Amino acid sequence: MNGGMNLASKYAAKIDERFARASQAMLALNNDYKFTGVKTVNVYSIPVVPMTDYTRSGTSRYGEPDDLSRTVQTLTINRDRAYTFIIDRGDRAQSQMVMDAGKALSRQLAEVVVPEYDTYVFRMLAAKATERGNYATTPITKENAYESFLAGMERLGNKNVPDSGRVCFCTYKFANLLKQDSAFMRYGDTSQEMLSKGVIGEVDGCKIVKVPASRLPAGAAFLLTYPSAATAPKQLEEYKIHDDPPGISGWLVEGRFIYDCFVLKEKADAIYYHGAQAVMKPLNVLTAASAPGETSILVEPSAPESGNSYVYTLAADAKSLTAPAYGESYSGGTALSANGMTVAAGSNTVVGVIELDGSGKAVAYGSAEINVG
Repeated sequence: MNGGMNLASKYAAKIDERFARASQAMLALNNDYKFTGVKTVNVYSIPVVPMTDYTRSGTSRYGEPDDLSRTVQTLTINRDRAYTFIIDRGDRAQSQMVMDAGKALSRQLAEVVVPEYDTYVFRMLAAKATERGNYATTPITKENAYESFLAGMERLGNKNVPDSGRVCFCTYKFANLLKQDSAFMRYGDTSQEMLSKGVIGEVDGCKIVKVPASRLPAGAAFLLTYPSAATAPKQLEEYKIHDDPPGISGWLVEGRFIYDCFVLKEKADAIYYHGAQAVMKPLNVLTAASAPGETSILVEPSAPESGNSYVYTLAADAKSLTAPAYGESYSGGTALSANGMTVAAGSNTVVGVIELDGSGKAVAYGSAEINVG
């Protein structure tokens, strides 16, 4: 039946399942902060004061005392994602029962939900390393792979990041080049639990974890981090299977996933990235139908970093929407004066939002399809 469901009269009962893997990003994170029942958590840090020379006379011999004032980092969860699909009871009966709702949900989690979470976490970590200047773009070869890794380890060491407990997430290509580097010596034991997460060894207290290139930023070689530097709460993981809901003979599967990733201000230098280019922070851009021919542009985070600004561009299709590179001066676009701002879509189908720093250089980007009224 052309264009119809693949029924069992022509197909085998055993499903050709795709390969999938568990979340690897969890190795890069901590669970020190609880977001249960709240959308926002405030994290406090206390500054220090510089040393001065002791003066042996007067009434301020230790110097003028400074008031210690706490600084606050506000962590607000913005990623609210969902999916849904239907398994028709007739299709299931005529496909030798291979279309099982529970197995389909499991497949959705393994192949869609987990990869999206990992990809987002790694992108946020790489973007923060870029922002802090903790990155390199030198092409990796088998002659310099180990040297490049050590340069990242040195950078973390000079920032007082503990030697033990670091994790290096790398592409399979980088791992292969690393193994061919004559200066590289792999050592240490790896437990079966670690092997299942892709850990191939440990160097100077740093675990080496191979990650599919699709989960790391484009052009990535490796990402070095220390788990206490970032947290990525999964505030809500809700999955439902409705049996014969109104209007459907079969099963309606729905899922919702609320999560985000935050790098802690005082530990941001514990991340180092090596790739073909610097990484932009991702913006979550949404559009909502407004008046006829108009759309509202919604951005998460709802406001740019202090001193920065949002601008938007419209395009007829995704291919025509060009994103600037990180740190590139950008003078185009139109100011997004308020989150939820309504604009005329015209013949355009996509929108891109760029965050510019105080010097007009691009630091973050996101895009979305346009919904019009």
